[in-house]
Amino acid sequence: MAEERGTATDKTVLSDWVGYWVFITYMSGPNLDQSEPAKPVKGQPEAITASFYLESYGPLGIEARRATDIPTIFISWGAVMYIQGPPPEVRVQIDKEMSKQSGGEAGPTPESRN
Repeated sequence: MAEERGTATDKTVLSDWVGYWVFITYMSGPNLDQSEPAKPVKGQPEAITASFYLESYGPLGIEARRATDIPTIFISWGAVMYIQGPPPEVRVQIDKEMSKQSGGEAGPTPESRN
Protein backbone atom coordinates (compact mmCIF):
# COMPACT_ATOMS: atom_id res chain seq x y z
CA MET A 1 0.00 0.00 0.00
CA ALA A 2 2.91 2.36 0.68
CA GLU A 3 4.01 1.89 -2.92
CA GLU A 4 0.64 3.15 -4.16
CA ARG A 5 1.11 6.45 -2.35
CA GLY A 6 4.57 6.95 -3.82
CA THR A 7 3.59 6.12 -7.40
CA ALA A 8 0.68 8.54 -7.42
CA THR A 9 2.79 11.60 -6.66
CA ASP A 10 6.41 10.38 -6.52
CA LYS A 11 6.64 12.47 -3.36
CA THR A 12 7.29 11.30 0.18
CA VAL A 13 6.13 12.82 3.43
CA LEU A 14 9.78 13.57 4.21
CA SER A 15 10.03 15.76 1.12
CA ASP A 16 7.10 17.78 2.51
CA TRP A 17 8.95 18.24 5.81
CA VAL A 18 12.31 19.41 4.41
CA GLY A 19 12.72 23.02 5.48
CA TYR A 20 10.57 22.67 8.60
CA TRP A 21 11.19 21.87 12.26
CA VAL A 22 10.42 18.21 13.01
CA PHE A 23 10.62 15.89 16.00
CA ILE A 24 13.14 13.08 15.58
CA THR A 25 13.61 10.10 17.87
CA TYR A 26 16.95 8.44 17.38
CA MET A 27 19.37 6.08 19.12
CA SER A 28 22.50 7.60 20.60
CA GLY A 29 25.51 6.30 22.49
CA PRO A 30 27.51 8.00 25.24
CA ASN A 31 29.25 11.31 24.51
CA LEU A 32 32.98 11.53 23.93
CA ASP A 33 35.21 12.80 26.70
CA GLN A 34 36.05 16.36 25.59
CA SER A 35 39.47 16.19 27.25
CA GLU A 36 40.32 12.90 25.48
CA PRO A 37 38.31 12.80 22.22
CA ALA A 38 40.40 9.94 20.76
CA LYS A 39 39.66 7.68 23.74
CA PRO A 40 36.95 5.07 23.07
CA VAL A 41 33.81 5.45 25.20
CA LYS A 42 31.55 2.56 26.18
CA GLY A 43 28.01 2.82 27.48
CA GLN A 44 24.41 1.94 26.91
CA PRO A 45 22.55 3.39 23.94
CA GLU A 46 19.48 5.48 24.64
CA ALA A 47 16.57 6.83 22.64
CA ILE A 48 16.50 10.62 22.39
CA THR A 49 13.67 12.78 21.03
CA ALA A 50 14.39 16.37 20.05
CA SER A 51 13.31 19.01 17.58
CA PHE A 52 15.48 19.48 14.51
CA TYR A 53 15.38 21.62 11.40
CA LEU A 54 15.25 19.03 8.60
CA GLU A 55 17.64 20.14 5.87
CA SER A 56 17.84 17.07 3.65
CA TYR A 57 17.44 13.31 3.47
CA GLY A 58 18.76 10.57 1.27
CA PRO A 59 19.29 6.84 1.01
CA LEU A 60 21.76 6.79 3.91
CA GLY A 61 19.98 9.06 6.41
CA ILE A 62 19.01 12.63 7.23
CA GLU A 63 20.80 15.94 7.64
CA ALA A 64 19.41 18.19 10.35
CA ARG A 65 20.40 20.79 12.89
CA ARG A 66 19.27 21.55 16.44
CA ALA A 67 19.69 25.34 16.20
CA THR A 68 20.81 27.92 13.69
CA ASP A 69 24.18 28.40 15.40
CA ILE A 70 24.96 24.66 15.53
CA PRO A 71 26.41 22.82 12.51
CA THR A 72 24.31 20.38 10.53
CA ILE A 73 24.60 16.76 11.64
CA PHE A 74 24.00 13.50 9.81
CA ILE A 75 21.81 10.82 11.41
CA SER A 76 21.84 7.43 9.66
CA TRP A 77 18.59 5.61 9.01
CA GLY A 78 19.88 2.87 11.32
CA ALA A 79 19.68 5.30 14.24
CA VAL A 80 16.39 7.00 13.32
CA MET A 81 13.36 5.55 15.06
CA TYR A 82 10.69 8.18 14.36
CA ILE A 83 10.20 11.49 12.55
CA GLN A 84 7.13 13.69 12.97
CA GLY A 85 6.74 16.87 10.97
CA PRO A 86 4.04 19.49 10.83
CA PRO A 87 0.76 18.56 9.11
CA PRO A 88 -0.17 20.34 5.85
CA GLU A 89 -2.43 22.93 7.49
CA VAL A 90 0.32 23.93 9.92
CA ARG A 91 2.87 24.20 7.09
CA VAL A 92 0.50 26.57 5.28
CA GLN A 93 0.29 28.75 8.41
CA ILE A 94 4.07 28.70 8.85
CA ASP A 95 4.63 29.63 5.20
CA LYS A 96 2.14 32.51 5.43
CA GLU A 97 3.81 33.84 8.57
CA MET A 98 7.28 33.56 7.03
CA SER A 99 6.05 35.33 3.91
CA LYS A 100 4.71 38.20 6.04
CA GLN A 101 7.99 38.47 7.96
CA SER A 102 10.11 38.47 4.82
CA GLY A 103 7.80 40.76 2.86
CA GLY A 104 6.88 37.89 0.54
CA GLU A 105 10.37 37.86 -1.01
CA ALA A 106 12.01 34.65 0.11
CA GLY A 107 11.13 31.22 1.37
CA PRO A 108 11.63 30.15 4.98
CA THR A 109 15.08 29.49 6.40
CA PRO A 110 16.22 27.80 9.60
CA GLU A 111 16.96 31.23 11.03
CA SER A 112 13.46 32.53 10.29
CA ARG A 113 11.73 29.44 11.69
CA ASN A 114 13.17 29.64 15.21
